[in-house]
Amino acid sequence: MRAYVLKCLAATLLMAAIVALPAPGVLAQSQEGDRVKGDIAGTVGLGLLGAELGLFLPPAFKLQDQWWAWVLFPAIGAAGGALAGVFAFEPRDPEPAVTVSILGASMLLAVPAVVGASAFASARRDQDLERVQNGGLLRFGKQGTRVGAPSITTASVFSPAEQARFGFPQRSSTRVALVSGQF
Repeated sequence: MRAYVLKCLAATLLMAAIVALPAPGVLAQSQEGDRVKGDIAGTVGLGLLGAELGLFLPPAFKLQDQWWAWVLFPAIGAAGGALAGVFAFEPRDPEPAVTVSILGASMLLAVPAVVGASAFASARRDQDLERVQNGGLLRFGKQGTRVGAPSITTASVFSPAEQARFGFPQRSSTRVALVSGQF
């Protein structure tokens, strides 16, 4: 899973680098009527980049199950990016090739950011589930051998189809994990 996410990230960064390179025609614009006001494009682009970075913060702080974190962190990131854009591009008239490239790169990274943040949150949930399930009395792991309270689970012995077919009464089994490990 980690290799897949890294490949997607590398492909996205490569595409962003290709988009960020200005086309020869953009730099050669000399007519005053074709001039693009670059401060707005740069401000919006940095705001989008801030929101995309904010998407990765809920799983980074293990808040992937909290709805407010998915709203708050991207909003703060967007506000911070837009504020940075105002201070970075307002005092002088920036090159439109730079600011439009920032806007294009931020729009290009929108879908990979959502997918990457979702994958990161899913991986965090899987780690938490593994941690809950691997709760034996004697635990072997990367940190060494530990002793802890064993996890106790109960499960049904027969499925509903087996009960209907054979007429068995439902029974339950209790399982106590004595040894668990992670390699």
